Amino acid sequence: MKLLITAVALVAAAAAPAAFAFDDPAGDLLPTFTGTPVGALDILQSSAVFDSTARTFTITAVTNGPVAGAAGVAYAFGFDKGGASNSPFAAIGFPDVKFNAVASLRADGNSISATFSADLLPGTGLDFGNFAWALWSQDLAVSGLARNADFGPGANIQVSSVPEPASWALMAAGLGLFALRRRAA
Repeated sequence: MKLLITAVALVAAAAAPAAFAFDDPAGDLLPTFTGTPVGALDILQSSAVFDSTARTFTITAVTNGPVAGAAGVAYAFGFDKGGASNSPFAAIGFPDVKFNAVASLRADGNSISATFSADLLPGTGLDFGNFAWALWSQDLAVSGLARNADFGPGANIQVSSVPEPASWALMAAGLGLFALRRRAA
């Protein structure tokens, strides 16, 4: 029984999406950024998770300083939903950030989080769980590409997916059979 509990815990940990899908170094604001460097613009961690059961996306980020009091700071989560996409950041060294939908957020504290219906991002060639994403911070007091302060990540990565309940049940059943087989041997 101890083997089964350990095995289930290991599989659950491996199958669960990471709390943050991407870590970004502190103090890495872009050399092309011409705004005021504040900690709220420095992205440290970010993630985008699709929950197929609830049909929702949860996007999260942590910054290197408080957003409260940092006037004109915004965060854009760009999603590549498949089909034609934009790649407007090649001129500042980020040709692999591509998107055809954007969720723009403001927040208080050092973290940003939002959960929204997947219906707000209808796919144009990909299933929700196969969307890719990138996050960038902006100083809205600056115009053009020079307003972009930090990318986290600097290229699109696939959203994490929360396993469906049926997947968890199937994994648990398989581990149970494995444990019983080992016990019989």
